[in-house]
Amino acid sequence: MTADNDPQPGGNRRFHFDVEQARAGAQAALHKSEFILSRAFGLFQNPTKEWEQIRDEQTSIPNILLGYVAPLAAIPPVCDLIGQTLFGRLLETNVGGALINAVVTWIVSVALVFLLGIIINALAPNFDADRSEISAQKVAAYSLTPAFLSGFFSLWPPLWWLSLFALAAMVFLMYRGLPVLLKAPEDRALGYAASATVAVMVAAIVLFAIAAAVT
Repeated sequence: MTADNDPQPGGNRRFHFDVEQARAGAQAALHKSEFILSRAFGLFQNPTKEWEQIRDEQTSIPNILLGYVAPLAAIPPVCDLIGQTLFGRLLETNVGGALINAVVTWIVSVALVFLLGIIINALAPNFDADRSEISAQKVAAYSLTPAFLSGFFSLWPPLWWLSLFALAAMVFLMYRGLPVLLKAPEDRALGYAASATVAVMVAAIVLFAIAAAVT
């Protein structure tokens, strides 16, 4: 038997390593998906209890943005691409441009969540609430859960208008979360949530307009 026919231990180990790495990655993705679904369900089922749990969690802003927001923020652009493909609209456009637009949308969406956290923290004194960067980012990230999940409606474009209900759900979740995480007075929490929402919507219009001009 020649050396060329000998088994390659290094290749076998590399293949084994790749399989194990892929399996570990799949398990991590499954665990993260379960966490996201559990959090979303908790926010809809019992928002006050879920906000209290969120308040007590030890985490960091990067972990919130990368571990929770980034996966959710990918839902709208990905579902939009799938919807366009299913309905033939993607074939009428530049496929490369559509993909670039999806990536830019994803990046801008994550950036907007971070910006919303900054706005919430900056507005805190105006509504007799406590300032806390990490708490403000928690409120921003988890309040936007309905907005990101509404991206599934893009799978069937005629249902896009149902996403408008996600805006009301976002304001409601923020309204319930601000008293728990930032100790905002109950009677001022709704105005606080509305002010932050309007501010980030204006920012979103500007950022997406800039992104559209660039792409």
